[in-house]
Amino acid sequence: MSTTILSSHTTHTPLSVSNLPLVIHHGELHVHWADVARSKGFTLIARVLDRFRIALRCQTCGGIHVARHSVLMSAQPLCPHCIETRWRTTAIAVGLRWLGRDTAHRHYGHYGLPCGHEVRRQFSFVDRVAKGEVAPRCETCLVHREEAEGTRFGWERLGRDPKGNASYRLYRHHCGHEQRIAVANMKWGQCDCAGCGQSWTAKPSYIYLLDIRHQGTKRHYIKLGYSSHPVKRHRHQLGLPKDALVEVLRVVAMPTGHDACAREKAAHARLKRAHPETLVPHPEYADLMNVVSEIYRPESLPILHDTLDRIEAEITDAARNRTPDHLSTPPRIAVVNDPEAAPDDPETPLPAASVPRAPAPSHPHRKPRPVAAARDRHPILRRHWGLTG
Repeated sequence: MSTTILSSHTTHTPLSVSNLPLVIHHGELHVHWADVARSKGFTLIARVLDRFRIALRCQTCGGIHVARHSVLMSAQPLCPHCIETRWRTTAIAVGLRWLGRDTAHRHYGHYGLPCGHEVRRQFSFVDRVAKGEVAPRCETCLVHREEAEGTRFGWERLGRDPKGNASYRLYRHHCGHEQRIAVANMKWGQCDCAGCGQSWTAKPSYIYLLDIRHQGTKRHYIKLGYSSHPVKRHRHQLGLPKDALVEVLRVVAMPTGHDACAREKAAHARLKRAHPETLVPHPEYADLMNVVSEIYRPESLPILHDTLDRIEAEITDAARNRTPDHLSTPPRIAVVNDPEAAPDDPETPLPAASVPRAPAPSHPHRKPRPVAAARDRHPILRRHWGLTG
């Protein structure tokens, strides 16, 4: 054997794709190999490297590449030069600069964007750009734009969402509070700091359970939601008929509306995945109330109580982490700013009276909690238990 750089008969095309020397294997070039190569658009040049590989010249572009003779005989060899030419042509057509293949992954290439930054993209993605299905996006410019949008409204962009939601980013407000915010909301400034803001996101709120009964149609549903005014929510915002009977079964005090919204949405997502049979289809109650989701069967009440038990435990743990010297006292703001309590209400207990209790062990056949026990859990229930719509 000898080490040689094979060249095609033309002066512009080397044998090796990488322009490295190739070892010529002095084996026989079978006639039927040459015939098959010619029928598939190639010219057989030589046997190289070992007895299994051959050098083929593309009849379209004149480029030479190495392939196994088994590939030639059983499949259609692909010319890497023609493929790369197609990648380059597609990139130029969509306004990108072709910078070469990615050495780490054969399905990726490097491209230059019009903004001057370089990106790594799949070849199939660039094909979709050429078809008009997607548009190329520069991550560097995107980060700069999101940083500018956050700065305009007093926020510092810290990074992507730690929970992995592609529609959210993590920001820090000028007061020091860190918060997950949807990119679309930050773009238009439709966000408020849950630490120092004045809107519902920063004010105390509640996650509630409503028992809804309609005597006329004998329908019975349970609603899980959040609101700073649970009673006002069902009396003025659900659109229930006047003869509907509604009871506030339970509330969990949340330090901010932002926390209430996030935990309530997460609870619905878990329930939808784990217990889809508990959800009531929207057409079944569309004529009764003006909501489109978050309505459950009465049989799901033990599951919903378990969900609130878990949320209560999480809130208690968070309060203990914030105030280690007051382990038994939740955030005072949840009681002092009780939206349903009168300024001088004698029934409003001291802050320790609303300490979230430890979650009780769940049981598939647990009976609903007695009214008296639920009434004593929070002053909002003592003031409004059993109100009807």
